[in-house]
Order: sequence, then structure tokens, then C-alpha cells
Amino acid sequence: MKNCTLFQTLEDRDNPEYIESNGPFDCNWPNTWLGSGYYFWDTFVKNAHWWGSVRYNVRDKNYVICQAECSFDEDTCFDLAGNTKHLMFFSEVVDFMEEKGLLDRKKHTVSRVINYLRDNIDFKYEAIRVYGVNSISQRQQDYLSQMKFEKNKSQYLDFNPPFQFCIFKKTGLKLKNYKIIFPDHYIDVVI
Repeated sequence: MKNCTLFQTLEDRDNPEYIESNGPFDCNWPNTWLGSGYYFWDTFVKNAHWWGSVRYNVRDKNYVICQAECSFDEDTCFDLAGNTKHLMFFSEVVDFMEEKGLLDRKKHTVSRVINYLRDNIDFKYEAIRVYGVNSISQRQQDYLSQMKFEKNKSQYLDFNPPFQFCIFKKTGLKLKNYKIIFPDHYIDVVI
């Protein structure tokens, strides 16, 4: 079992007590990457700040970041960021869906495959974990933590990767200790 710290970025609606009493909050936008669920950034709070700056306007700091803890293993989390068996299975499902005419890689997205898995097989997982490659634009250098392997080459190590969790149920992965950690003026309000 792996323990993990997660971060959820929310719009600041001047309601810190409500957030801590009712969080986490689900995301069910039509274009969610992994389908509907509770979205969190894995381990690196810098990614939660990046999303706040992109989604909620960095100048005004119009976002809130909440921290939570979870526990997962290969039986509870479909880990497409760190489990090669899960990645191989995902690849097999993509091939199967293409063969059956259910998927066109040029038109469809990851969420179509995830929804197919959730709807058509015994998908016992409580969550999905992914690495959103190129989630953060190279123009947003303040949020990137990358170092090249060789000078004058494009390959690099990302040591603040944008790993993301989508937890399907509010209590999935033994989610606990949900609390506001940003902005500072809310921390004293809810203690």
C-alpha cells in the first residue's frame, strides 16, 4: 500500500468553512480527461498552483488549494503513471476498441477508453492515476521543473511531473484529512 498526499484546486468563493465541511468536490465537465470524479494533483503542490493560475486567474489568486491523504495499491488504483501492467492492459483495450470500430485515435480521447472500461468490464478500481505529458506549457516556466539529460538535446527529466488522480467516489482510496492549505488567510479561519 502506497500513501500519498493529494491537492485539489478550487475556485475561491469566499467560503472556507463550506469547503472543509463538504469537500472534496467532484468534477463532471464534459471534457474531463478521465471521466467524472474527484480530481487531485499527486504529491506536488506546485501543480495545484499552476492549475489555479490557469483556471482561476493568478493575479487575483482566486483559487483555494486543499490537501488530503490517500492510500492505494494496484488493486484499488488503475495506475497509468507508474504501473506497467496497467499501461499494457490499457494499450490492449485501445487495440481491441479500434478492431471493433469503437475507437479512432485521431478523433477520440483517453476518457472514451476509460468510460468504456468503467461501463463494460468488471472495473473494480476506485481511481485512476495518470501523467499528463505536456499538461503544463513550456511557456509557463515558473511551474516547470525540468532538467536536460544532455546539453543541446531535447530529452529531459521532469522532477515535478503533473501526476493526476481521478477518484470515483468521495471516500475512494481511503481519502482523509481534507483541509485548506492555500490561501493563508483561510487557514486560520477554519482551524
